[in-house]
Amino acid sequence: MISCPKCSSENGDQARYCSRCGAPAAEGPGPVLEMPCPACDGDVREVLVPMAVCQECGLHLAADGSAAESCPSRAQAAEAAPETQPAEPERTPCPVCETLNRESAACCKGCGIVLGKLPRRVTCPRCQAESSDEKCDCGAVLTLSKLLEYVDDSVKVVCPVCKGIFATNRDTCSDCGAALRPADSLKSYAAARQ
Repeated sequence: MISCPKCSSENGDQARYCSRCGAPAAEGPGPVLEMPCPACDGDVREVLVPMAVCQECGLHLAADGSAAESCPSRAQAAEAAPETQPAEPERTPCPVCETLNRESAACCKGCGIVLGKLPRRVTCPRCQAESSDEKCDCGAVLTLSKLLEYVDDSVKVVCPVCKGIFATNRDTCSDCGAALRPADSLKSYAAARQ
């Protein structure tokens, strides 16, 4: 058991924060998170406050992954950087929503679908519940690999929120009410993987 240095509450051996007061329970920076920085796609490391910080640009992120402060201006970063700028990382479009993501991105920064290996926990874009499964209890598909199990030639549109797929053309998702997108890129991606 770890005793909280602030309020003396007892916490589990693996606790990073006190369950009673939220104070850090350990010293030093935490692990690199699987979600990239939304401002610059850099690596994000957990810090000893209820947020994380991007290791590339210093953007502080709230616990839900949203920016806790405004992004440092790229102009300031350019002034401080040497004349030669590093090459932009390769970007690939998400098969669901076509948002450009870096090739090594764990999740799409547009629709939130997990592109590769499922992290320990992921937030459902439909109901905001935490899940460690490929499909949320609300029915939303959370990983690209799980979504591809349902894709065939009959699919016409896909929901970028709950990842529902439909065989008839329609404008809104009957499950969550979101605007639907054509499924052409998703079907092309599925065909290329077969």
